[in-house]
Amino acid sequence: MVLQQWLVSALVGFAAFIEAAQVNVALNLTWQKGSPTGVSGISRDMIFINNMFPGPALVLDEGDDVMKIEVINNMPFNTSIHFHGIEQLNTPWADGVSGLSQWGILPGAKYVYSWKATQYGTYWYHSHDRSRIMDGLYGAIYIRPSPNRDSPFSMISSDPADIKAMTIAASSPEIVILSDWDHLTSDAYMQAERESGYDIFILINGRGSVYCKDPEELTALQAPQVRAVVNESLTDKGCDPFLITLQGNWEHHPEALPGGLNSGCIPSEGETTVFNMDPGSKWASFNFISAAGLKALSVSIDEHPLYIYEVDGYYIEPQLVHQFPIYNGERYSAMVRLDRGPAKYTMRVAGNGNQVISGFGTLAYPGGEENSYQSIPYIDYGGINTTASVIPLNTTNLPPYPAISPAELADDFYLLTLGRINSSWEWTLDGTAFLPADLASMEPALFNPEAPGLTSSLKITTKNDTWVDIVFQLAIPEPTLLQPPHPIHKHSNKAFLIGAGHGKFAWNSIEEASNESPQSFFKTPLYRDTFVTAPNGEAWIAIRYHVENPGAFLLHCHMETHLSSGMGMVILDGVDAWPNLSGQH
Repeated sequence: MVLQQWLVSALVGFAAFIEAAQVNVALNLTWQKGSPTGVSGISRDMIFINNMFPGPALVLDEGDDVMKIEVINNMPFNTSIHFHGIEQLNTPWADGVSGLSQWGILPGAKYVYSWKATQYGTYWYHSHDRSRIMDGLYGAIYIRPSPNRDSPFSMISSDPADIKAMTIAASSPEIVILSDWDHLTSDAYMQAERESGYDIFILINGRGSVYCKDPEELTALQAPQVRAVVNESLTDKGCDPFLITLQGNWEHHPEALPGGLNSGCIPSEGETTVFNMDPGSKWASFNFISAAGLKALSVSIDEHPLYIYEVDGYYIEPQLVHQFPIYNGERYSAMVRLDRGPAKYTMRVAGNGNQVISGFGTLAYPGGEENSYQSIPYIDYGGINTTASVIPLNTTNLPPYPAISPAELADDFYLLTLGRINSSWEWTLDGTAFLPADLASMEPALFNPEAPGLTSSLKITTKNDTWVDIVFQLAIPEPTLLQPPHPIHKHSNKAFLIGAGHGKFAWNSIEEASNESPQSFFKTPLYRDTFVTAPNGEAWIAIRYHVENPGAFLLHCHMETHLSSGMGMVILDGVDAWPNLSGQH
């Protein structure tokens, strides 16, 4: 996996709740000073939502009408809010992307979103104007499944008491938002990339401490496959030195890097999120959301095996694991048996290949306050399994529950080449062009599909009630050997991840590829809204989706620096059945 540069700290955050049956919510966005990592004397401008960070969670029931989410922009710049993973069936104008589904919300202005909770599961809301996620504009969404929805809990335990306890736990989960942070604002961060020519990486989160370790110790904690490429010592922040194999042989200006970004760790003691467990409940559901702007993560809970039962808001056949990876925008829900003794058990969130760093939370059982017991970890500070018996999640084996499959053949096919072009920090999704960083300056494509500003190479145009195949081909320009995994997020309805392979996709269709390379295609396709490319060498992944919600939607890498530097495209779905937009401007 590619290791890139810079970090400050790591931690685990959770959200406060807004509960509603008929949903009418006001979200007041302000730009204030804050220091989530607890670094003494170091604060920065950041976004608070209703004076909170992260923002309040929206807890709904499947089928609820979200009548009014009023966003009040009391910040000095434009904004918008995207409801990540929500399909927006028949409400494409509520998708929340400036320049696609709406004009940006101006400073001092208000905007109202309305949509229906047609799904169940774990989602989140966040900014979709520039890189404001990196400034704190995000919060959780949880949609409780309807009482008659079939769940997979009987595949975890056949005991009726267990199934009842798991059902109760799933209806009131522990929502865990994992996020990263830096002392630079998003604008300053992107400016540092432009001036230095580096593709900069950071890890931090919503609540926790900054841990500083000896560079030799951090270097020794790197995964062996990473050390094979990164063969120099890391900094005291667990960051890589400059390497052409990672950054490419473009022009770089290390003198332009802001001070303290790559090295010079300053320790701090911030808050630690504590989850108070009730063993009488027998089970707890932990619903993890990656709100990270930049960072890939690995998660485990000491001495607590995890039954992953929901991925990106859809049930799967439960998978028993001890640790799992989570990339930007992804969501994983895990059922946990509460059967340990009175003590505190550590929740660990480690960098997954990008940097050697960890953040920590605590599961606290009654009576454990005075117990000095040190829980036994499944992963170390670098995210590596501590023993051979630790079971990682196989992310290619996540069978949807109940079973659901795509059409056998698609009606259309697109091959997209993604990777760096022109410099270390500029990225493309189609191999030729950049999605504009300031979409808010454009006439929204939903109001005018022919609006100027987007080149034809940055559009995919589909017809309603068709099936579409998209292959993402990862290109590695010489002499770069690696690049980070790219979590590609599709707005509106989910898609099926149907196959993956190494090397070049050498066929003209999925049908041709599956005939000549059947081993590259999954027996049971995954059903998701985020799809992660391989972290090393040339490789490809293929998705298939059904066009059933006409509108203008975004397809993009969910690493914020990559999206801001061009790694996205627009999908104009169902142009032959374009929605009636009267009254929506």
